[in-house]
Amino acid sequence: MISLARTIEYGFYLFLFLLPWQTRLIWREARLNGFTWEYGRLSLYATQLLLLALLLLYGVWLARLGRLRLHKFTRLLARFREPAVLIYWFCVALVAVAGLSLLWALDVQIAYYRWLVLAQAVALMSFVTLFDLKLEKIAVAFVASAAVQGIFAIWQFLTQYVPANKWFGLAEHLSTIGGSIILQTDSERWLRAYGSLPHPNILAGWLVVGVLFLLYLALRARTMSQRLFVLASLVAMVPAIFFTFGRSAWIALLFTLILLGFWLTRQPERQWRGPFWQIIFLITLMTAILGLNLSGPFVTRLQGIEPLEVNSIQLRFTFTEQAWQLIKHHPLGGVGIGNYTLGVQQEINSTWPGYYYQPVHNIFLLALAELGLLGAVIFFSLLGMLLWTASRSLRTLEQAVVLLGLVAALTISLFDHYFWTLEFGVLFFWLLVGLNLKQLKRSS
Repeated sequence: MISLARTIEYGFYLFLFLLPWQTRLIWREARLNGFTWEYGRLSLYATQLLLLALLLLYGVWLARLGRLRLHKFTRLLARFREPAVLIYWFCVALVAVAGLSLLWALDVQIAYYRWLVLAQAVALMSFVTLFDLKLEKIAVAFVASAAVQGIFAIWQFLTQYVPANKWFGLAEHLSTIGGSIILQTDSERWLRAYGSLPHPNILAGWLVVGVLFLLYLALRARTMSQRLFVLASLVAMVPAIFFTFGRSAWIALLFTLILLGFWLTRQPERQWRGPFWQIIFLITLMTAILGLNLSGPFVTRLQGIEPLEVNSIQLRFTFTEQAWQLIKHHPLGGVGIGNYTLGVQQEINSTWPGYYYQPVHNIFLLALAELGLLGAVIFFSLLGMLLWTASRSLRTLEQAVVLLGLVAALTISLFDHYFWTLEFGVLFFWLLVGLNLKQLKRSS
């Protein structure tokens, strides 16, 4: 029994480390208006298989311990007074409502696939909430993963090249290839860093949460080897965040660091303040050096006045207008989970090439458009309850770090969609929800 529990525990840390790698089997290709349509593709990811194996082992472990028995209805009802339990059942209700949307989805196969991804992510949340996992080990696995991504991203930016490799889920990118995410100044084209992920902004989100976990390890570090691990990881991660040129991630990082600094000043543990401000100094120093040496692309990204930047911003406004149109057309039930871009093509604009159709870059509007009013209310309610309850019961460094990780994800979600639309993002998001529920469960 102990060996099974240990296998599950360390299997999870391996899953966390490997999560950014996008090795997948595309078992249904999709084209829209004659071009590849990413949001219609159906894929099986290697990390999904690993997670499924972990969940099956977890079920066996629960069965052996006799924890799968049914409880009396009155006992279940009484436990609804506990915030963590109520939030958990709101998550289950969200999965149920998303499943109901299959009945009116424009493409049932896509909707069923996206529902399975959501169900697996909520199962991951449940596992993280209930299984005995150590946050320090989670942080080490996360930071190690982010550091590897950081090293890879730095190499990509310095060489201005992302190599293709089907076994690692990598597509080739060059600043001269159409479809690559670049930053264009008045005289140069710069390829932004991807890591192993499909977009620089997604890598930036992973690295931002990685920095928060790194700060947790820095404040708890007691040995020289722990401090060296923190320092080496920081040197890999901060330049990588810069090289993604992900503005939403920069905002999220700045916002959460300010919140963490404010929280630390109110804590009696004065020994935390020194390491925190040392890390902040190093982040500021590295960012300043990079900003001065790459002032052209850095200023271009901040100002957003070059043609490509203006185009990108205008396109996001267009996506927002399309979202509101879909919401008006389907206010109660939405277009069905995973069917947003198909809804835009069928009901709003049928002339774009397939690669142009993207979800609105805001997961709250996206939830409303795909699941309708009921699904959106459930989603907003569970997030609101979680943030309110977690902030009210905030006592420990562990609680602060996982809460700020979720705050960072939600901040990014105001400007991007991958926490709702992409397998990696969905699993990442619900992992953060699970970590917060775990802390709530422990504090209650």
